[in-house]
Amino acid sequence: MTDVITAPGVYDMTEEEYHAHPALSSSGARKLLPPSCPAIFHYERENGAGHKREFDLGHAAHRLVLGVGSELHVVDADNYRTDKAKADRDAAYARGEIPLLPHEFDTVQAMAAKLREHPRAGEVFAEGGVAEQSLFWTDPETGVQCRARMDYFTNRIVDYKTTTNVSLDHIRKSVDSWGYYCQEDWYRTAAVELGLIEPDAPFLFVFQSKTAPYLVTVVELDEIDVRIGRDRNRLAREIFRDCTESGVWPTYSDDIERISLSAYMRRRHYYDGII
Repeated sequence: MTDVITAPGVYDMTEEEYHAHPALSSSGARKLLPPSCPAIFHYERENGAGHKREFDLGHAAHRLVLGVGSELHVVDADNYRTDKAKADRDAAYARGEIPLLPHEFDTVQAMAAKLREHPRAGEVFAEGGVAEQSLFWTDPETGVQCRARMDYFTNRIVDYKTTTNVSLDHIRKSVDSWGYYCQEDWYRTAAVELGLIEPDAPFLFVFQSKTAPYLVTVVELDEIDVRIGRDRNRLAREIFRDCTESGVWPTYSDDIERISLSAYMRRRHYYDGII
């Protein structure tokens, strides 16, 4: 599938096929910028970032909420301490499935049920939209081929996130640390370029806790923050273009750098009575 994408458009492909495509993604763009750097992006692109089991629960919840994605496989064990359980888990990974222990399977089922009960999130995911479609387009300013895989869209875009805490304060921190303000602009740009939505169409993030009672919070991002994301995305595409043309993927620095503690760190030492 990855070698037949020759024009901008919406493609129905597996998650594995999508991630194998060399076009620049939103997560890749964020990896090119601080606090990461192009050298880390290039290494992970060439070698893979490795599987992280802590994401399995979130991927499984996506499967039940959106109705698409990798199949779930329940491992008949209380944990992965035995060789049999480990072998069953690894075989599921090899088949492209998501292995879950029985209590984890119960959790994602409860999460999906709780989300459907939420007055706004349940309404959003019942709109008859399209889930997990892969979008490809070419950035007109840099000529960089880009990709995006949106969770769900109708006349608006919806992105579903699982997390540990859905208080507004924690969500703000997640939006900042994970760069979701960049993701919104990236996905919106993709959908607008392909004529799927209007430029001012709503974009909703649906956050859900992975622990009982599996609370849900739906948020929209401030327009100023999305504009910051747009500027960062533009810079990332320029870096990607330049690195691709030169074959050089810079690290943080090749020189000897002089650093100083941040103002916050200095204040902390001051109040601790050290200075």
